[in-house]
Amino acid sequence: MSHDAPEPRASVTSGPGPAAHRRWVATVGREALGAVVALALSVIALRHVVATERVALLWYDADSVLLPLVERSIRSGQPFEWAMSPALFFFPELPVYLLCSLVTATAQQALALNGVLVLLAVYALVRAAANELMPSARRSARIATAAVALGFVTLLVLTESSATATSLELASLLLTTTYYYGALLAMLGTAVLVLRAVRTGRASVTVLVVLALVAACTTASNPLYVPWSAAPVVVTLVLLAAARRLLWRPVARLSGALVAGSVVGYLLRIPLRPFVSLDPSTYVHPEHAGETLSFFAALTDDRAGSAAGDAGLLLLFAGVLLAAGGTVWAWRVRTSRTVLVATALPLVTVVAVSVGVVVAGSDTPRYLEPIVTAPLLALVAVAELTRTAVRTTRVHRPRRGLRLTLAVAAAAVLLAGVATAPGTLSAVAHARYGSVACLDRWADGRQVTGVGQFWTVRPLAAYAASDVQLLQVRDTFDAYPWLVDLGAYRDARPTFVVIGANDVWTTAVEDSLGSPASITHCTGYDVYDYAGTAGAAVLRRDVVGSADVIRRERGF
Repeated sequence: MSHDAPEPRASVTSGPGPAAHRRWVATVGREALGAVVALALSVIALRHVVATERVALLWYDADSVLLPLVERSIRSGQPFEWAMSPALFFFPELPVYLLCSLVTATAQQALALNGVLVLLAVYALVRAAANELMPSARRSARIATAAVALGFVTLLVLTESSATATSLELASLLLTTTYYYGALLAMLGTAVLVLRAVRTGRASVTVLVVLALVAACTTASNPLYVPWSAAPVVVTLVLLAAARRLLWRPVARLSGALVAGSVVGYLLRIPLRPFVSLDPSTYVHPEHAGETLSFFAALTDDRAGSAAGDAGLLLLFAGVLLAAGGTVWAWRVRTSRTVLVATALPLVTVVAVSVGVVVAGSDTPRYLEPIVTAPLLALVAVAELTRTAVRTTRVHRPRRGLRLTLAVAAAAVLLAGVATAPGTLSAVAHARYGSVACLDRWADGRQVTGVGQFWTVRPLAAYAASDVQLLQVRDTFDAYPWLVDLGAYRDARPTFVVIGANDVWTTAVEDSLGSPASITHCTGYDVYDYAGTAGAAVLRRDVVGSADVIRRERGF
C-alpha cells in the first residue's frame, strides 16, 4: 500500500515571518511617533512666534523677505541679477523656499512651512547622531533623546518674543529663512558624518565624498560654514588625535575632506562673485574687540530683564555646561571615542564662535547661533554617558519610572500640539500684511513702479499686488545693491516715492524732485506721486542710471 508523500514545510528563510513583520511595524510605529512629537514641538514653536512680536522678524523684516522677493522676481520673469550679501542663500535656503512656495498660497504660508521643515530637519539630524552615539541603546531611547533635544530648542524659542534680530534671542532665528539655518543644518550634518567615521574606525569613501560635498556646497553659499563647522571639527579631531584618543589615519582623511571641500567652496564663489555685495573680510575689525565685549554685555543685561529672558539665558548656559561637563566626564571614564568627540566638538565650537565674534569686533548676535545647535550633540552624548553609567549600578533597575515620565511628556507635547495646531493654521492661512493695503488701494490696479529706502519698501515690495513694483534706493536716489535684483531696474520707469516714518533723507525729497502731483498718507509711510512731473524724469535718470552702472561693474 502506498502512502502520499508529506507536504514539505515552508522554509523559515523563505520570507519574513509574523515576528519579523511585527518588529517592522513596531519600528515604523516608534519612528512615526517620534516624528509626530517633533512635528508637535515645531508647531508649538511656530505658534509662539506667530502669536508674539517675533512674527515681524519671521514675515515682515526687510531681511526676512529676501526669498519671497526672489520667488516674486522669478515668477515675474525678471533677469536673475541679484546683489546678495556674502551669504548667497543658494544652498539650501532658496531651493527649499521655492518648493514651499509651490504648495502654499502666500509668502507667509511658505515662510511658516519653511520654518517647520527646518525644525524637523534638526530633529532628523539629531536622530541620526543618536544612532551613532547610542548604537546599543533601544530604538525608543534614541528617538526619545532626539525629541528631548528638539524640545530644548522649542523651550528656547518660547522664551523669545521681541521683534528685533539684534538680541540674544537666537533659537527662533532657526525658523527664518535668512539667518543662516543652512549653515547650522550643515554643521549638524557634518557632525553626524564625522561621528559615523569615528564609530566605525574608518573614513569610508562614501562618508568622505558626502562630507566634501556638504563643505563645498555650503561654503560656496555661506562662508560661515568654515568658522562654524569645518574649523571646529578639524581642531577637535586633531586635538583628540594628539592626545591619543583618536587614530591619526581617519582624522587625517576627515580633515582633508573638510579642508578640500571648503577650498572648493571658496573657488566656486569666484564665478559667483557678481552676486556677492561685500567680501567677508570687511566684517573683521579686531580693533573693535573691546566695544564688542561691551555690546554683548549690554545685550545680556537686556535679555536678563525679564523672567523669560532669564530662562533663555539659563537654557543657553545649560547647553554649554552639558558640552563642558560631558567632555570632562567622557575623558575621565575613557568612554567610546564617538561620545568623546560628540562632547568635545560642541565645546570647541562654542569657544571658537564666541572668541571669534569678539576678535572680529562684530556687533551681530546671530553669528552666535551655533551656541544653540552645537550643544544638542552634547545632550545626546551625555544621555549615552548616563545610560551606560546607570547600567552598572543598582539604579538601573527601576526603568519604568523613566519610561512613564517620557510617555507623559510625549503625551503632553502631543496634546499641546493638537491644541495649538488649529489656531496656528488659521493664523498662518489668514495672515496679511496690513501696511500694504493702503499702497494697493492707491495703485488701484495700475502698473506702477516706485522707489524707497531699504527698511521701508522691502516688506511692501514682497506683499504688494503684482502690478506694484518697488525699487530700493539710497537717500541720494542711487540704487542700493543689497539683497535686491538689479535686473528689476532695467528700463524701469519709477514715478512715485515711498517715504517711511523712520527714513532719513539727507536732502528733502521735494528739494531733490520738486513738488509731487499728490501725496497719499498711509500708516507708517507716505506715497509721493511724481507721475507727469519733472521729478519722474529725475527718478528714472538717477535710479535706473545708477543701477546700470552697478550691473556693468558686477559683470551682469
